[in-house]
Amino acid sequence: MTLKDIADRAGVSMMTVSNVINGKHSRVSAKTIEKVNAIIKECGYVPNLSARNLTSRTSSIVGIVVPLDEDSLDENYMENPYVSAMIGTIELELRRNGYYTMVRSVSRERDITSLLKNWNVDGIIFLYPDDTGYINQFAESLQQDNTGSPCPVAIFDSHMSVPGMINVCSDDEKGLYLSTKYMINRGHSQIAFVADYEENYLLTQRFRGYCRALEESGIPFREEFVFKNPPSYEGGIAAGKAIASGKLKPTGVVTTADICAIGIMEGARLGGLRVPVDLSVMGYDNLSLCQYTSPKLSSVSQNITQKALQATQLLLQKIRDKDAKIPEHITMDVEIVERQSVVSLF
Repeated sequence: MTLKDIADRAGVSMMTVSNVINGKHSRVSAKTIEKVNAIIKECGYVPNLSARNLTSRTSSIVGIVVPLDEDSLDENYMENPYVSAMIGTIELELRRNGYYTMVRSVSRERDITSLLKNWNVDGIIFLYPDDTGYINQFAESLQQDNTGSPCPVAIFDSHMSVPGMINVCSDDEKGLYLSTKYMINRGHSQIAFVADYEENYLLTQRFRGYCRALEESGIPFREEFVFKNPPSYEGGIAAGKAIASGKLKPTGVVTTADICAIGIMEGARLGGLRVPVDLSVMGYDNLSLCQYTSPKLSSVSQNITQKALQATQLLLQKIRDKDAKIPEHITMDVEIVERQSVVSLF
């Protein structure tokens, strides 16, 4: 089965079939797209990507770049449930659209440059924002490749402002504001915050939401209730143990990641506290694992699946039509998902 055979069976031109295969649906009617795709599926036609890519100078590969610290390069970052959830959603959407995924961790700008010299990617998705600045510099230079055409770039949760770069964020300040208010509305006034937020833009925004909720409710901010631990499982365990052994006993704790909240629950348990009877805990992300803890973890949902889909779909639009007018900055809403880890004191 060739391209011409499909065109003959569908009663259309080879160019029309090519447009359907390459996702250029704006040039083809919905009825024709459905007809051509049905023939392709029935005949099991597989496009010759090598030939197509040589002709179009594309690769059908999208790179997912995971920025890491030098100290974290030997770690398996896929064990982080947030990372694996994001990459899984992105890969599925790319696969549905006929693209392949290349995942690479980097710690320096030259790591990305090396990747691009060896692989011709059609676009790049940066999974994490970067506070050291090298990705900002790289993204700016990437806007012009060797042919003079902009390379489509998408990033999550960044405060960078690079023309042409797609940036999909969540309302991070609102997220911790809602989390803290949720505690306050259930009678908690001694509320701890766990995350080493300093020098991290995203975590600082969430910390501001925590502070705003306290101030709005007339609750004094207490520095001793801020535990500057990494928002990881290990950081959460350390914070939970510190809360359990400290002289001052907060009745609730909010954090910036579900995996950290789960660590807090374990650390508190090891320290002799009962969750939520002695300590209420709120997570952030609403990962699926929140349903498997005991008690089930209440969390702030930033709708990770929709967030990843939004960025991927916008990037694909930009890849297929580099002149397309698409929004470059999108802020997605957040909401509380109530489960069992917060108790009312009323």
